[in-house]
Amino acid sequence: MARQLEEDSGPLRKDNRREMKITPRIMNWIARNNSLVVAGAVTFTMPERFMKALYANNADKSWFDGRACMTVSFDCDYPEDVEAIPPLLKMLDRWPFKTSFACVGHWIEKYPDEHKQIVDHGHEIINHTYSHPDNELLNPGRKFRYISKDEKREEIERCHEVCARVLGCEPSGCRIPHFKNLFTPEIYGILAELGYAYSSSTWLTNTTSFGMPFRADHGIIEFPLSTCPSHPFTVFDTWHSLNTPRLLHRIKHRGPESYMELFRTLLAMGRATGSYLNIYIDPLDVRKLSGFEAMLEMLVDDDIMVCTYDEYIKRAYRVIER
Repeated sequence: MARQLEEDSGPLRKDNRREMKITPRIMNWIARNNSLVVAGAVTFTMPERFMKALYANNADKSWFDGRACMTVSFDCDYPEDVEAIPPLLKMLDRWPFKTSFACVGHWIEKYPDEHKQIVDHGHEIINHTYSHPDNELLNPGRKFRYISKDEKREEIERCHEVCARVLGCEPSGCRIPHFKNLFTPEIYGILAELGYAYSSSTWLTNTTSFGMPFRADHGIIEFPLSTCPSHPFTVFDTWHSLNTPRLLHRIKHRGPESYMELFRTLLAMGRATGSYLNIYIDPLDVRKLSGFEAMLEMLVDDDIMVCTYDEYIKRAYRVIER
């Protein structure tokens, strides 16, 4: 596959490296085979070139008059995340866009006031299941992918009921716990049965849409999360960048400054190609990011739009039909 990537490269650039081209055929192979060999080779030798090549596939498509689009979301998995919600909302009030919060039903019941503030401030609530299977505090060792279909449905239904009863809102989208090998397409049938419109439960290099929202099974729209410019086969989030115990990730991530630099890199890729970017942040990590407000300021620009998943669908923005 590495040889295939080079064979599909374009003309030489000024720095004497070929401009990489990743065709839909290659992307389909990568997404379906989940090869650790390819992932390792790309990560160690050409992560940013690979990411640029993925997003380059969006450059010649009719899409917001060439502008990029981004959704910013927050995953509220732990009490520390919930405690961070009020100050985070005050910070977000200063900016002219709304964000999305993936919320766990159990924590909504335990901390209703903090979660109600999300709705009161006009942000979006995403169903993040009732007990977040494999959460160390609520549901250790019970991975969402391996529970039965009925149990998956119950997790989503129960969270939906809590959102309606406690918050007075009914989510239209879901994010299942964890990603990558723990993702299961079985979720789409369940969401369709429950009347949901979208999911944001997988990521860029697990799909064939080059990061664009696409119509998955049962008509559900999937919003793939963006991956890390230094680790293209890992989701770009603050846990990965700031807290991971993995040595490989820690070598390339040296704290908040490194995260901010990678965010700027990802944003530049999106702007250059008019792509859709989709990131999530753990609220408890916002206090570690001294440049968080500078990051938000980067999003107030004519060449990028920021919207929630629900806003994206209501505005009838572009969805890849498969």
